[in-house]
Amino acid sequence: MVEHRCKELGVTEIHQGIMNKLDCLKGILEKYSSADQQYDLSNVAYIGDDLLDLQCMKPITESGGIAGCPSNAVKEVVAACSYVAPNKGGEGAVRDFADYLICNNKEKVKSSLEKRCFEAATYLSQLKGEGLTLGCHFVNDRFYYNVMEYKTSNENDKPFESHRKYVDIQLLLVGEEIMQVTDTTRLQVVSHYDIERDMILYKASNAVASTILRSNSIMILYPRDAHRSMSLNDCACNIKKIVGKVLI
Repeated sequence: MVEHRCKELGVTEIHQGIMNKLDCLKGILEKYSSADQQYDLSNVAYIGDDLLDLQCMKPITESGGIAGCPSNAVKEVVAACSYVAPNKGGEGAVRDFADYLICNNKEKVKSSLEKRCFEAATYLSQLKGEGLTLGCHFVNDRFYYNVMEYKTSNENDKPFESHRKYVDIQLLLVGEEIMQVTDTTRLQVVSHYDIERDMILYKASNAVASTILRSNSIMILYPRDAHRSMSLNDCACNIKKIVGKVLI
């Protein structure tokens, strides 16, 4: 049940029945560290509710990380945490903790992400369209782009899509199309999160905003922006486009 739910949510690290949680956590940090980005306990936000969690919580808080717990955690855990959720475990405590983290880091995260998206958009706008080869091009470990060609469609049942790991920066080079966008919470999921493709598909809807993209138009699409491209005036058009991917 846990594995199935994690797959739906796009959680790729699942470790059950672990008695030495600290060693497991350090292994995860080492796995995702690189020469350019090193992670340690100061980068960790941890939530737990029982005595076994203390082996992680204390080193994390001592290193500058954050530890949280649900309202019904054992008293020793409550005493070790910097955040106690208003809800119990299984009743929204993890969501409370996530909202707390977002609220306290929103301006910093927003500023950093927006800056990187602006820099990526500037980089893409300086590329010469006629000399670009189709396919994937990696700029660095947090930014790459795809050059693609396709013909627009006016299929009303074409699904919307959104992404979780990356922000889309779409730069139209040739042609014109309509980009329809709406909040993911307003759509019905028809295909749950695909980790490899970083994509969720949604049932088509008419309750959307529309923007016309023409040559040199740039559009930035965040994870909550479900989107699909459509033909302008129901006329199929050959498109050449760059889609930048900025890691969140």
